[in-house]
Amino acid sequence: MTTRDRKEVEAALERKGFTREETHHHFFIYWNSDGKKTPIRTRTSHSHKTLGDPLLSQMAKQIKLTNKKFLELVDCTLDQAGYEQEVDCK
Repeated sequence: MTTRDRKEVEAALERKGFTREETHHHFFIYWNSDGKKTPIRTRTSHSHKTLGDPLLSQMAKQIKLTNKKFLELVDCTLDQAGYEQEVDCK
């Protein structure tokens, strides 16, 4: 089973161009490297400190990545430029 710390996932998303919007969940909206807001978004819950396979898979799908590529994004082996190439969000 794959798990990641929620705060580490959120920090990685913010380093890759996602901006946090606080509501009843932590929403992350993607702004591409040209500074344009995109329709790509994901969220995390306030109640989970550790994110398991089901939630990581949902987040990967929401930002248009495979599970493997999402973990690369979170683990910082996939950078913002690589992400934009993967999902064509320019």
